[in-house]
Formats: sequence, C-alpha cells, structure tokens
Amino acid sequence: MCGILFTLSSSSAPPSPSHISLISLRGPDSTRTHTIISGCNTLTFTSSLLSVRGSQPTPQPLVDPSTGSVLCWNGEAWRISGVPIASCANDTCEIFKVLLSAPEGRVKDVLSTIEGEFAFVFYDAPTRMCWFGRDWAGRRSLVKRRRGSAFEVASVGDGVGEEPWEEVEAGGVWRVDVGSGEEAWITKRTNGDEIHSVPNLNMELPTEGEHPMLTVNSPEVTSFHYTLLESLRLRVRDIQLPPDSDLRTRPRTAIGGDDVRLAILFSGGVDCTTIARIAHEVLPPEEPVDLLNVAFENPRIVAARSNQPLPKTNGKLKGKKKAELNIQQSDSDPPLSTSEPASDTDLDPYSLCPDRTTGLSSFNELRKTCPTRPWRFVSINIPYTEVLAHRSTVISLMHPHDTEMDLSIALAFYFASRGQGSTDHGNYSTPARILLSGLGADELLGGYTRHSTAFRRAGYQGLLDELNLDFQRLGKRNLGRDDRVAAHWAKELRYPFLDEKVVAWAMTTPAHRKCPFGSSSDSGKKILRLLAQKLGMANAAGEAKRAVQFGARSAKMSLESRKMKGTDGLKP
Repeated sequence: MCGILFTLSSSSAPPSPSHISLISLRGPDSTRTHTIISGCNTLTFTSSLLSVRGSQPTPQPLVDPSTGSVLCWNGEAWRISGVPIASCANDTCEIFKVLLSAPEGRVKDVLSTIEGEFAFVFYDAPTRMCWFGRDWAGRRSLVKRRRGSAFEVASVGDGVGEEPWEEVEAGGVWRVDVGSGEEAWITKRTNGDEIHSVPNLNMELPTEGEHPMLTVNSPEVTSFHYTLLESLRLRVRDIQLPPDSDLRTRPRTAIGGDDVRLAILFSGGVDCTTIARIAHEVLPPEEPVDLLNVAFENPRIVAARSNQPLPKTNGKLKGKKKAELNIQQSDSDPPLSTSEPASDTDLDPYSLCPDRTTGLSSFNELRKTCPTRPWRFVSINIPYTEVLAHRSTVISLMHPHDTEMDLSIALAFYFASRGQGSTDHGNYSTPARILLSGLGADELLGGYTRHSTAFRRAGYQGLLDELNLDFQRLGKRNLGRDDRVAAHWAKELRYPFLDEKVVAWAMTTPAHRKCPFGSSSDSGKKILRLLAQKLGMANAAGEAKRAVQFGARSAKMSLESRKMKGTDGLKP
C-alpha cells in the first residue's frame, strides 16, 4: 500500500511539506518524489510506501526508463485476467508491466482485467495522458481538486480549505491531457463493455407456493464457504514483516518472537467473527491474530445509565428491543446475546458498549472452536477527552465527508485502526499492518433492517429492488473515508466480502437461496449465520446487526447531541 500525491501545474513549486507528511504517515517505509517537465507544465509524483507484500520492498513511484511513464499504485491487485498473482510477486510491478504493454490509448482495457482494492495514478508518457482512478467499489481513497492553475490528486487531502477536495468517483477512470489540462471521465472499454464488469443481480423469484428452506447442509452454504475461503486465502497469505531501513531486505521473524501480522476489526458480530474463523483455516497454525475491539466513553450514555438502569433481559432480546434490531428468532435458532453489562461493571463506561460484550463472547467462542490459535483480544478504550483531542484530525482526514454520522463512524475506524489498547497482560499496541473488515456482508446478503422492511412491504420483489439499489450505491458509499482514517496509522484495510468472486457469487445466487425471509426462523444474512453455525460459532451466528457507531458508542457522545440527526452537518 502507499500514499499518492500528484500535481499538474504551470508552476514548478514543490508539494507542501505538510501534505507530504500526511502522505508519508500512510507509508512510513519510504517516501519519494519524481518530477517531469512537460512543455510549460510540471508533473510531480509523490508516493509513500507501506511494504506488506512481495519478497522485496518496491519503493515508488515506479518509472520506466525507456518511455518515462510513471506509476503510483495504492492497494492490492489479487488477480490479473482472472489469474491470481504469485505470492512471492510484487503486484505493483506486475501492474506496471501490463499498463506499459497496453496498446496506445487502451489503458482502460487493461484496468478491466485487474481484480483487487486499489487507487492509482499512471502517466502514459508517449501519449502525454495521465490516468487515475479507483477500483469498482472505491475501496481505496482518492480525492482531487483544482486550485488556481494546479490540478491535484491525492490519497488524502490536506484539510478543509477554500478549494475543497472532492472524492474521485469509482466505477470508471479519469484521463487528463497533460498539455491542455482537459479531464475526461471514462466508463467503457474499447469494445463498449463496462470497465469494471460485475454480474447483474439475479432477480429470480421463488415459484408460487414455494417456501425456501436454507439449512447448514444446503449446497449454497458450502459454495459460499469455499468462495469466502479463497478470498481470505489471497488476503492473509504471506503478509510480510516491515522491511529493514535499507529497503533491500526483510526480517524472517519478528523481533521478540511476537509474529503478529494480521488483525481483525472485531465487534463480535457474525461478519467479523466468521472472517476470523475462516482465516484460522488458511493461516499458519502458530501465527497469532489480534482482535481489535473499540469502545468509547460516551458521557450521554453514562449519564442516562446512572439515572435509570436498563431492564435485565437474561441474555436474550425481548419485545420492542428485539423488533428494533430486526431479528426474528425461533426456538431452533442460536441464542441471541445482550449488551447488558453485569451490575458490578456499571461504573465502567466501556462495559456499557454493546460491542464489548459481543466481542468478548465471540472471542471466547473462537478460543473454544480453534483452541490452537493464539487469539489476542485487544480492548481499545477511548476516553471522551481523547475523542475531543483527536476530533479535528479525524474531521480533516475524512474530508470531504462532513456529517455527524461520518464523524461517529470515522472515530471508530480511526481509533480501532490505531490498535492501541490492552490485553490480559497489560498495555498493548498491535504490530499488525493488515486489518480485515467485515464490510460488505450486509449489502450483499440482506443484513440491513431496510431489507426485511422491503420484504414485508413487497415480498421478494421488494427485497430484490432494495438489494439492487444497495449494490448500485456501494461504490458511492464511504470506503474512501474509512481508508483515509485507518491508513493514517500505516494500516491497510482489506475486505474479504468485497472480493470480486465473492461479489459475483452473491449477485448470481437467488435472494431466496442466500437471505430468505418470511418464516420465524429467517433473519438477515441467513446464509452467513448458517455458515457461522456450521463452523462452530453458534453464539456469533445469533448476534444482532448493530451499526459500528452504536455498538462502540461513538455516536451522539455529548449531552447536547441527543436531538442531532446523523445527516446533520458538523459544527465547529
């Protein structure tokens, strides 16, 4: 992974040191700048490096000595033309090769062959064209702006100024003529097909009178397990330790023997717990895995709790509360957990966070199911004073996103990705540079409340329409924001559920064969819950869907925020 900063300007002034510092924080292993004079314009390419892949570190930008073409690559390519990149290979070098071999003007055709999470800037020197863009889902950040005579593209902006940054749209590629500065947005390949081709949603309806039944033994559960396993195999294999300072060698084992290379953003919900359980199947048996569980001191929640204790639920959601969480449960379903803390922890604000309770529950279940794996639960407790101290930094990083909801979610990603907390053995900071996220499961597998609501209103046709709308919006969601706040700590987020082959499986499998609704035993993400149950994670399989800002208590933290809406703009 790397940070990218590209400038096209009639001025020869270098990028600002403060902006380069932001880019360097994303990739502390190396920061280099390459400058080209083209006519009356100056092109400046700055890349920082977070080296986590390949047998040898590869500082960027890459420059082709024969043509003068330049590549700044941020992210991971897992497959080219459907073929996985060899584990020992460097994907940046492989991508540069295929871009250099593209026929004149056909960079867009090459991009359609790349599978992975990425953002890039590529200067095609022979044509004097600069290409930049993001993968189909926008899993890596890229922002742009025009400031006077300068045109800038970056992984992260340098704050909120008079000339605001805007998110680079996903789903296509931008091309800039270096001579004229003219921009073109391109979504089609030369043959007329979409650059990023993802299968359309299967709109098949169950036949009249059919009551779809999905069980742990259904073939769809098996095929989904295999597809997700292959996605995780690509994302957790051969994660490299940080390189030595000369950028020529890597240590074979971690100093001190604590060889932690992978961490998981861990709320204890079914998404992240299933990822952890499947990762166990493909990682070396002795390799530790850190489970990062963030919880916030929320003064509003603490004040409300001290005035009026919550009712006891005896470990199960009941009545109105259960309906609000949109979980249907029958006697045959796994028991649902509760966020109710024990009475002797009432004064501990972090134990009031639902994600802390579910996280510990799923952690213990993982230890029982996979007892040979060194799982480490990292309690990341964030006092309200620390939120206030970092608030302006987070707002600057997540720009151009600027709502109360953006901030509450960004805070959770920001502090969880930092990875500083405690374990049973004292204070701890994870050395892992790769973080897995369960994002994408709700959109693909019908996990949101709106999906069950759509089914109740209009049956499977309504559910399909809502699923299709969710998928169409995926590339316009908030993955760029999340990347900016997480990468600030030199961490790389990877999304197993958004692997192209997992997405293709979810899009082509009929809705009633992955997320059936209509009976008392059906709930959102039914196929994922069944897979978790099949893998021995029965308690995690029954966990209620909960948005991160509510599970970690990072939303509505001040006593005055109770009436705020998530869509409200931020106030100074």
